[in-house]
Amino acid sequence: MIRESPPSRRYVILAEGRFEDRNAKTAHGLIAYGRTDAEVVAVIDSALTGRRVLDVMPNLRRDAPIVATLREALRYSPNSILVGLAPAGGRLPEAWIGILREAAEAGLEIVSGLHQRLAPMFPGAKVWDVREPLENIPLFSGEGFDVQPKVALTVGTNAAIGKMRTTLEIGHAARKRGIAVEFVPTGQTGILIAGWGICIDAVVSDFVAGASEQLVLEAAKRTPELILVEGQGSLGHPAYSGVTTALLHGSCPDCLILCTDAHLEKVFTRVPVPETKEIADLYERVAALVKPAQVVAVSVNTDGLDEDRARAFVEGVAETTGLPVVDPVRDSADPILDAVLRAPKTVEVGA
Repeated sequence: MIRESPPSRRYVILAEGRFEDRNAKTAHGLIAYGRTDAEVVAVIDSALTGRRVLDVMPNLRRDAPIVATLREALRYSPNSILVGLAPAGGRLPEAWIGILREAAEAGLEIVSGLHQRLAPMFPGAKVWDVREPLENIPLFSGEGFDVQPKVALTVGTNAAIGKMRTTLEIGHAARKRGIAVEFVPTGQTGILIAGWGICIDAVVSDFVAGASEQLVLEAAKRTPELILVEGQGSLGHPAYSGVTTALLHGSCPDCLILCTDAHLEKVFTRVPVPETKEIADLYERVAALVKPAQVVAVSVNTDGLDEDRARAFVEGVAETTGLPVVDPVRDSADPILDAVLRAPKTVEVGA
């Protein structure tokens, strides 16, 4: 049931005019965290041509040239082209269709995590629509209550603020200590990185909790000591709160890691940014309807801040919440991992 991707892709990433955009998180995630058998050989963005990935975004850790056209990218022998943008609504920018058509004619596989399915647009081409929903996903069954490894889930004050990267950074910290850990991918970028998973936001709503549960059950089969579930959306985001709630209940976590952003951008004019302590308490109350889970640490995204401002923000959140707080990319995920390891295994309501 769990979709797995074939190995050994050589990607060129299509990010024309948008590579530095925070919505290019699919591109950023694959470059920073992708498996060694999923190599990024070039990025297409004519606004940055002649530079390299680490010149533009040093936090991404792996390097590749940035070129202006697909023709230039073909010099690096890619076999796949990845749509590197995850825009609101998940639809392809019109200007990119011609580039993808050219790529298909050159024999490249098209890989996309958009809600918009690309296979019908490119008949005869090899297309992997990562969000294509699976068949026969069951309803939530309650089997997730009996999972033996500890399960931790990242949750957020907003969407697109670093839940995936927090989850992956905790995993890296755990592996450094010799802890067997399994990352559970619940979105398109996570699947591209891990090579398996379900895009839960493409599942019919009644079955999202069941899909979340199945992912955790699959991870448990791999006999880890710790299961880290990639969060999606936010209870405070009206567009994505349904997916967030289903994942919160379906994955049956033992503890939660709250992710927040130093920029605290409003979602909509009429929707206030939730206070960190307030939404942490809300997550705990909503989780407890099915299975108690405490927020044990806060991960902050301080991209764009200098060291002094970043430190001040971290200290302010720590004072407000009384929890361990860290930017796991700027500093280390170890304080978050320590809090997760201290958290007890919990049982469902009424057990």
